[in-house]
Amino acid sequence: MISTYLGYVTATKDMASTLARIAKQATVKSDQQYYDTHIGKIKNVDEFLADHKLYSYAMKAYGLEDMTYAKAFMKKVLTSDLSNGTSFANKLTDNRYRQFAAAFNFTANSTKPTAQSDAQKNDTIGLYERSFANETTLAKKESAFYSKWIDQATNVDDIVNNTRMREYLLTAHGLDATHISKSFLKSVLTSDVNDPNSFVNTASNFASGSAQATYKLIASEFGFKPDGTLSGASAQTAAQKEALISRYDNTVPTLILSASATSNDDYYRQHIGNVRSADDLTGDNRLFSYIKTAFGLSQKITAKQFNLAVSDKIYASVMGMGEMIAAFKFSPDGSLPAGEPAQTADSIKATSEKYMAHYTDNRQALFKDAEANYKTRVGKIKTIADFFAANESKYADLPTLQDMALRAFGIDKSEVTREKLRKVLESDPYDSKSYVSTLKDPRFLELAKAFNFDNKGNLRSPVEALPLASMNSFISSYSKVKTFGLTGQMREKAVKDVKDDANEFIKSIGKVKSVDDLLADKKLTNFILVANNIDPKTVDKATLKKAFASDPEDAKGFLNTPAGQQFKTMVSVFNFDSKGNLTTTKIEASQNKGARLATDTLYLHQTLESQQGESNDGVRLALYFQRKAPQINSVYDIMADPALYNVIKTTFSLPPSMSNMDVTRQAKMLEKMVSVKDLHDAGKVNNLLKRFAAVYDAANGVNTSSLASSILTRGSAGGISGDLMLSIAQLKSR
Repeated sequence: MISTYLGYVTATKDMASTLARIAKQATVKSDQQYYDTHIGKIKNVDEFLADHKLYSYAMKAYGLEDMTYAKAFMKKVLTSDLSNGTSFANKLTDNRYRQFAAAFNFTANSTKPTAQSDAQKNDTIGLYERSFANETTLAKKESAFYSKWIDQATNVDDIVNNTRMREYLLTAHGLDATHISKSFLKSVLTSDVNDPNSFVNTASNFASGSAQATYKLIASEFGFKPDGTLSGASAQTAAQKEALISRYDNTVPTLILSASATSNDDYYRQHIGNVRSADDLTGDNRLFSYIKTAFGLSQKITAKQFNLAVSDKIYASVMGMGEMIAAFKFSPDGSLPAGEPAQTADSIKATSEKYMAHYTDNRQALFKDAEANYKTRVGKIKTIADFFAANESKYADLPTLQDMALRAFGIDKSEVTREKLRKVLESDPYDSKSYVSTLKDPRFLELAKAFNFDNKGNLRSPVEALPLASMNSFISSYSKVKTFGLTGQMREKAVKDVKDDANEFIKSIGKVKSVDDLLADKKLTNFILVANNIDPKTVDKATLKKAFASDPEDAKGFLNTPAGQQFKTMVSVFNFDSKGNLTTTKIEASQNKGARLATDTLYLHQTLESQQGESNDGVRLALYFQRKAPQINSVYDIMADPALYNVIKTTFSLPPSMSNMDVTRQAKMLEKMVSVKDLHDAGKVNNLLKRFAAVYDAANGVNTSSLASSILTRGSAGGISGDLMLSIAQLKSR
């Protein structure tokens, strides 16, 4: 029999090649192919446990082969919530169970998928709110275009036949350009407001007096002759152009900003004196919007409703418009008494004060109510049909889910039909060949990413950087590292800090869309490294980027080199493609691709260790210890794992009676012999295993020639102090 150390060195000199040879063995290859082919078809934990070949393969991979019979026990392990420190798997002292549970998505499957995760909802709402600020910027751009173009207009057709100009003009007056024909607008613009028989002064051409007032206002802002030519040097005077641009800049933004509010207030004070009827007031959209805001009323109140309130005080009271109507002197027919203004100076001042107080409240209320309504209704969505469901009447004053979602991603309702939107939302935005990807429009792509519908319109789990099982596993591991060895108040503080760190981790990881996002957040990166037993101080950003760019299936890639292997398990569980972006190709119902690859690798390790153990159990133990050492966070992890404890006992020639000692006492003795920090150093682990091999071979009659002798007689005893040797001697004498 070859020496333990020689067997260990032979196997680990080029571990990637060693595992590749194991993978080519007929039985191993067959078992792995079966697992890789069938695990993706498993939908729940019961199906997994029922397929003995799959289940036993996974159990062997995680070193739990002797527990294969205990299916009820293992089901409790697999469905444990690893984010909960008191869950079944987390309460077990053997970390193998936690690692096994983390490798599968059965915990995730126990939670119902939602149309949007918290992160997706917050992103959508944030973009929706930001869109209002963007409106102001876009309005300025449109105004700059209008200002330049109107100076070049020589005929009314230059406005009417230019879609952008036509929409600008009508939008400034609160009108929908899609409902107004070119010929109608041309008739308005070529009307003489001073001619009682002109188009705008003929009531039969308009549905209501307020509409007629609006179009009279438009006609008065331009200088076109009845034939459409200019009546002066330009289509508008400088004052007319400035007034129209001001109207547009203050009409377009849905939310009123501070500067706009001041401008609107000035406009109101300057123009309310020109109002001679209720129709004049409602016909000027800027004035009408102003008073609705001032009296805290919905912007959806129409001119017809206002006129009804003027004529019927009971109706005004029922509609909550009584205070607003009382602020004016309109007669029931909407006219003003001869020589009387629409408002007194005191009423104008009071209305102004109300407006300046209410405009910010309205903005905040709009956001608050819209956000609360959005979150509530998104939470009720079960299928894509729910997304398209008509609003309930109680939500009449709030934007629909569809309106908010489209606005959030800069998509106008006129750009998309219901059928197109359905196809977008049912597309896989991470598949370059999907419908939404072929549109080549980043707005629709981001919209599809914001919702969790599959290709049939049903809910699926969100596409996130980390699967839920891995997130929970990271939290559990991080907690163990940060609270190890602490007691009393120090432990209480550490537990609180861990909880805070875990909450921040969950929020941060949900925002990660790429490897670059991840590595840009140092605190998040450090959390992940600690959770994977890697000291953040020993790793730089360039190395991590190299690790994430490496293919774990490439035998010659960085992750399969001695320097990169410590990152392999960590990197594999992330749902990133080769370019570092999110992908759905690694996501499967029961086990994601990264976890499957890790399971296959562990199976090869277990097979290697088992086969080596058939000829020399010392080699099996050494290989196992080398593999598990980076995951050891305390001496209790060693004591909880018989194989790890066996290596330590053998290395330091500890008596079997030590296991009968009080657990705390055992831990204190081991802490004097073993530095947990050193177990995360490959070189120091290798030195420890040299000593183990020598002691093991000496105890089992293996001929180790001069190697064992040199190790055993070395002055430092492989790094063990004289005081420690004395402690061992004292233990033996007990």
